[in-house]
Amino acid sequence: MKNVNFFIIALFAFFSSVFSQDSSQDSKEKWTVRIGAHDINYFPIKSPFKGFFLKKNNSFNPIISNIELEHNVKKHIGLYLNASLGLADNNRWRIGKCTFVKLSHGVNLYIFPHHKFDPYLRLGAGYHKFNGYIDRELRISDTKYFKTNKKDFFVLDGGLGLNFWIVSNFGVNLQSTYNQVFAYQSSDFLNFWKHNVGVVFRFGNFKLAEDNKDKNQENKKIVEINKDHSYLPPIMEDKKEEEKICCQNKNQKDSDNDGILDQEDLCPNQFGLKKFKGCPDTDSDNIPDNEDKCPKEFGKKENKGCPDIVFNPVLFNLDKFSLSHSSIAVVNEIAEIMINRLPNSKFYINGYADAHGKLYYNKKLSIKRANSVFDVLVSKGVDPSRIEVRGLVGKKYNKKGRRVEITIRK
Repeated sequence: MKNVNFFIIALFAFFSSVFSQDSSQDSKEKWTVRIGAHDINYFPIKSPFKGFFLKKNNSFNPIISNIELEHNVKKHIGLYLNASLGLADNNRWRIGKCTFVKLSHGVNLYIFPHHKFDPYLRLGAGYHKFNGYIDRELRISDTKYFKTNKKDFFVLDGGLGLNFWIVSNFGVNLQSTYNQVFAYQSSDFLNFWKHNVGVVFRFGNFKLAEDNKDKNQENKKIVEINKDHSYLPPIMEDKKEEEKICCQNKNQKDSDNDGILDQEDLCPNQFGLKKFKGCPDTDSDNIPDNEDKCPKEFGKKENKGCPDIVFNPVLFNLDKFSLSHSSIAVVNEIAEIMINRLPNSKFYINGYADAHGKLYYNKKLSIKRANSVFDVLVSKGVDPSRIEVRGLVGKKYNKKGRRVEITIRK
């Protein structure tokens, strides 16, 4: 066992030297090492909390029998690798001083990281070895016995831990986990508690939240100024002189406080940008709001600051070209977009018919449908010279069905 302790100490020293020489500060601050002793508690069968503190159920191992290396992938999440080695008494199986080994990895979920009291949840899985089960039987009842010839097992564990940071990088660690051992025909006959106590060290220049709070309080100073015996630094005096010069000229005003004088500001009542001569760009599309037809939508310059526009189709009943109430509502919306958002664009109104009927009849019907939409647009104020009406029929257009589509002419 002395050789085992020497090996763990050497391993701890190796990790300390490696990470202390790491040139990357961000990398160093993500590593934590825990080292200490562990206690194994083999509780009575099917009673994990019975006799929890009884000395005969607990087996405390040497001072250095547990080591853990952790890498913090995020502020609240750490991935760990844990190794435990020692001798354990199993009062449940009436076994004394048997070799106990556990290697596991998993995740720690931190609740209050960077605080003096640093609790966390723990979940992991790994390998467990206990040599004492071979050629032994566990009495479950007066008529039942359990036996296993294995000494290597898969184990799942979960529990709680607490770091108490004495200083920002060094503290005390307490940990308790319940271990589910998987073996054939075993429910919890091999399960155990594992408790750790030791020290914890993390690499890097950490600052506890409490330390930052105290430092901020120290940095705050209350200064009382006596107006009759006060001294203003030269900077303050210069600022006053600038204000006096500014205020003497009534034309030098900056109403929106954007650093651009009103006489040069195209938008004097709105906080704006210098590159747009004092006008804002609300949607960040590099088009100032005073030139943007859609100031709250990210758009394109060729669309006057509006996004690409696709008009909804106007639908018709079989063999009809008159507009329904819902279709008129759609056309009214299109007219508003044409006038306000696309004032310089030209459009096609394409009428379609389905596959029923003769070609000549469908051509006539599709034009009537397009003209009915055209009439509503013009009545709403759209310039008719901006619109071209087309009736599109034939096999190529049959799949369009009974509708009118409006597109922008490139």
